[in-house]
Amino acid sequence: MHTTSMVAIHTVRAEPLTPASFAPFGQVVAAGEAVMELRDGEAFHLNVLHYDRRSLRCDHLNRHHRATQMLVALAGKPTLLVVAPAEYDFSSGEHLTHVRAFLCDGSAGVNLGLGTWHWGPYPVADYVDLVNVQGRGFANDNEVAHLERDLDTVVEVVL
Repeated sequence: MHTTSMVAIHTVRAEPLTPASFAPFGQVVAAGEAVMELRDGEAFHLNVLHYDRRSLRCDHLNRHHRATQMLVALAGKPTLLVVAPAEYDFSSGEHLTHVRAFLCDGSAGVNLGLGTWHWGPYPVADYVDLVNVQGRGFANDNEVAHLERDLDTVVEVVL
């Protein structure tokens, strides 16, 4: 970790997305069935998200407790996804050692497990459109860990 302009940089190297490496965080969605989960009367919501390329610098993480979230890039666009296990709350900078980054080559999507911290997926090329399936009440089921604000740290991903 190094510091730039009073904000520490925690560097994470992206690894290829595989079912085995992603298993602690959810499911790789390619062929077969995706196992989606809802709790507390939640219902599914489907939309298409559009993101333009931006810096691969993560200043926060989100997680959801009442529904899993599936994200699949359209047109085979490659993306980057930052995740962390549900058991950490990012009340301490030590929790940053559990952050991982996955390079999704566009041949598969992900289904994030309940409580999995995430940022993205964001495009590594010009832009990406993502099919997003998550709980309809996501606005009230979105816990945020503000890494820069609360820990004076951002996660920077190296491809």
